[in-house]
Amino acid sequence: MRIKSKWHNNSKKTLQEIASAISFDSWRLTKNQLEDLINEGFKVEKTEVFGVIQVYLYFIINCVDRLTFAKFSFAERQEFMTAVVKQCAHYFQDNKADRIEAGDYYQEFIDGYNSITKEYGKCDFNSSPDYSFLIIFAGGVKNATTTVDEKWITQQIIEIQAPDTFANVEHFTKNIVDVTNIISKEEKSKQIKSKVSRAKRQKTASERSQS
Repeated sequence: MRIKSKWHNNSKKTLQEIASAISFDSWRLTKNQLEDLINEGFKVEKTEVFGVIQVYLYFIINCVDRLTFAKFSFAERQEFMTAVVKQCAHYFQDNKADRIEAGDYYQEFIDGYNSITKEYGKCDFNSSPDYSFLIIFAGGVKNATTTVDEKWITQQIIEIQAPDTFANVEHFTKNIVDVTNIISKEEKSKQIKSKVSRAKRQKTASERSQS
C-alpha cells in the first residue's frame, strides 16, 4: 500500500496540502483494511462494500482529528478537518458512483460523518482510541456486514483490524503534519509565481550569454 511517509520538503505546506495527503492515505488504508478483512474469511457482499468503507473512513478521520488536536489553532483545525472530510467524501462519491450506480453519495457521506462523530466525541482518546471508541467502530462494521457472524466480526475489528488501522493512521498522520510552517494558499501562490519568475530570469540570462 502506498503511504505518504514523508514530504520531500516539509518546510512550508498549506492546510489544504496537508489535508489532501491525509485524505489520500486514509482512502488507501481503508481499501487495504477491507481487503484484509475479506482475506480473513469475512464475506462482504458487493452491496455492503461501501458501507464498510464508510465506517472505516469515519473511524480514521476521527483518529486523525484527535491526533492533530494540539497541532493546529482552533481556526486551522476547523479548516483542516473540513478539507479532510470533504476530500474523503469526494473519493467516496466518485468510487461508489463508478462501481455501484449514480447517486448523491457525497452528502450521504457528510451526513453520516456528522452523525457518528457526535458519538465518537463522547469517547476518551488518551494517545489512542479507548474501548468505547473501538466499540463504535466495530458496531458500524457489524451493521454494514449483515451476512457475517456478529460475534466474530466484532472480535476481529476490536482485536485485530482497529489496532492495525490506528497504527497506520498514527504513522502517516505524524509524518504528514510534521511541517515547519503552515502557510496560506495566497502565500503558496506567491511562492510558485516567484519560482517561475526566477526561472524565466535565469533562462533569459542564459540566452543572452549564448548570443
